[in-house]
Amino acid sequence: MLRLMKYTMSLATLLAVGSAQAAFPEKPVVLIVPFAAGGPADVMARTLAKSMGTRLGQTIVVENRPGAGGVVGISSVARAQADGYTLGMAGTGAMVYAPFISPKMPFDPLKDVTYLTTMVRTPNLLVVNAGSPMKSVADLLASAKREPDKFTVASAGVGSSTHVVGALFQREAAVRLRHIPYKGGAPAVQDLMGGQVDMFIAEVPAVAHLIKSGKLRGLMVTDTKRLPALPDVPTAAEVGLPKVIASGAYGIVAPRGLPDDVARKIVDAATAALRSPEVVEKFAEQGGIAQPGGPDAYRAQVKAEQDRWGPIIKAAGITSE
Repeated sequence: MLRLMKYTMSLATLLAVGSAQAAFPEKPVVLIVPFAAGGPADVMARTLAKSMGTRLGQTIVVENRPGAGGVVGISSVARAQADGYTLGMAGTGAMVYAPFISPKMPFDPLKDVTYLTTMVRTPNLLVVNAGSPMKSVADLLASAKREPDKFTVASAGVGSSTHVVGALFQREAAVRLRHIPYKGGAPAVQDLMGGQVDMFIAEVPAVAHLIKSGKLRGLMVTDTKRLPALPDVPTAAEVGLPKVIASGAYGIVAPRGLPDDVARKIVDAATAALRSPEVVEKFAEQGGIAQPGGPDAYRAQVKAEQDRWGPIIKAAGITSE
């Protein structure tokens, strides 16, 4: 009799757990965005959240938690309960660069999160002030080689993607530039427009509209193809720097240990949203390329990028301390 009671209780527990998981989501889901509100990444996150929420039949609330290149926000995701109600929009800074830059990394990107899907890719642009005498990458390199350490390159901060890609550019172009770190991309762009710095390697969403309006000049896109929105800007290969290929890559993660059936519901909703014309179009307006992909593809992408960028970061001596 006792054995039967234990069996009945165990069965009831399993059924209750299964029922709870099957009912996901029963309440709003939080998507933590580790970037400031109002920026391109935030706009794309909110676009995806709205589309995914419609497909899940539940609201997805965006919560901005910027700091440390995305590490603050994603570390909070890693610490959250693995029930599907806390997700994170993870970027290259936190998932790829930070483990090599920060000696006090609060989580392991390859072990402490559940990978769900790739989301969007944003190439980088080498830009100068519209009034700059540098009309091309050839002009820039000729000047920089003639006067090493004279010309300045801005970044959004020490260890940011703009800093790391700038180091790659200098290595491949065999030039020495003076690095000027800012507290974010916006002040870097402002000083570039004001003539306080000579150049900036920024993600497309941050500067595309300024190129279109004639306030900045795009010299190179760090991608294998020209951007439809900026067809006059040549690729890295076209200017003789085929290895300067770099994009900001974003994806959706959850805490480690997320139940498989809950993960599948989230992945299915995200995949459908990322393939929808309205999301693809909205991302393109922000300079992003929608990139649906499953958990395995996303984790493999992060691992491959770590293998590529780790040696570059170490060789450049980039550290947060």
